[in-house]
Amino acid sequence: MATYKYEPNYAASPGAVLEEHLAVRGLSQAEFARRCGRSAKLICQIVAGKASVEPATALQFERVLGMSARIWLGMEADYRLHARCASGADDQRRVAPGERSLVTELAKRRAIEGRAGDGKLGAKPAETDV
Repeated sequence: MATYKYEPNYAASPGAVLEEHLAVRGLSQAEFARRCGRSAKLICQIVAGKASVEPATALQFERVLGMSARIWLGMEADYRLHARCASGADDQRRVAPGERSLVTELAKRRAIEGRAGDGKLGAKPAETDV
């Protein structure tokens, strides 16, 4: 029996969802910000997708809108992950030729034994300078 996994090729911006919630309730961003105890600038930036929904902000959204903070944070995480994958940012952080990797640098400083790539890396015993 085949198992199908729901994996959409998009992620809704928490700001877009917030904007819809505010429109349905007839709330302006400024009024919503006042009720949350946040600045209108922050709410505007969240709606525009320029600022993230942080945990404290998600709790304030929950208090004002009644939508769980977990949902806001999950939506934020999905949105940021999707944006990162779509931009290819994961491929950008590979070590470029000539750039030292962490393992190479640690071996050079003798913090670990062996050399990068020789398959014989091990923790170097702590030396005492007493």
